[in-house]
Amino acid sequence: MARNSLGTATPTDYAFPSETVLLAPAPLSAVPLRPPAGAWGLVVVAVRTTAAATTTLGRLTGDTPDPARTDTADLMAGVWLPTRPPAHLHTGDVVVRLQPPCSSSPYNPDDPTRADAVILAAAGGEWCTIDTSVRSMGARWPHEAAPAVLWQMRYLADAAYNDAQWATLAGPIAAALPPGLLPAALAGGESAGSPAPRAPDALAELIDAGLVEVGEQLVWNGHTATVQEGGVLHDGGPHEFAVSTVTALATSLAGYTVNGWHLWRRARDNRPLSDLRTALATR
Repeated sequence: MARNSLGTATPTDYAFPSETVLLAPAPLSAVPLRPPAGAWGLVVVAVRTTAAATTTLGRLTGDTPDPARTDTADLMAGVWLPTRPPAHLHTGDVVVRLQPPCSSSPYNPDDPTRADAVILAAAGGEWCTIDTSVRSMGARWPHEAAPAVLWQMRYLADAAYNDAQWATLAGPIAAALPPGLLPAALAGGESAGSPAPRAPDALAELIDAGLVEVGEQLVWNGHTATVQEGGVLHDGGPHEFAVSTVTALATSLAGYTVNGWHLWRRARDNRPLSDLRTALATR
């Protein structure tokens, strides 16, 4: 992997978007402690932890390394969002908002060398605060935040993947059974003949809006995926039900946790899915 003059990786080494901010590995002087003017938050594009990453409880009892001194993030990168986007289109996104230390902190709220990192996730159509424990940290805040970010990204990606697999299984079964015979649990509460279940992210909405077509291809870092009905991606496997979702498939291909919306591009014009999602939100 290529390295820059400081010996740290650059975003291009990971096939990330050019606007990616690399938080780890990175020199402390390059780690932001406040958002740039006009930015709402930093959506995490990739995160990978080291063996030293452990729970907050363990650190409090003195049994585990302190991230203020120990690298617990092997990789963490994100992209600044200019405004708070609609949560229902950003399901699965995890965002870090950098703020001045709160009033209860022993540090001066105007101290530019300290920050509170509030972690939010888009789930259930809302932006939910999932962690406020990263307080009054210096430039090593990514090592404090990485374990919680990683856990939440994986949880949401796995949930979306499982829902997509279930939807793909339930659809053909529903179509094959006479009306009234499909168990409600299998149909998701809908009877046979109802619209096919959809994956729980915005790809289905992009299809409905005509921004992405069923059957067209998405590309990233030499990989190709095909868009299917219901907002799922075919992973190129030999089986009919070998489907995945935008982020789960990218994570599987990368070998570590990523946000596929900022990686996959529409093959016909190389436009990122994240741009298409933004275009849909502003219609």
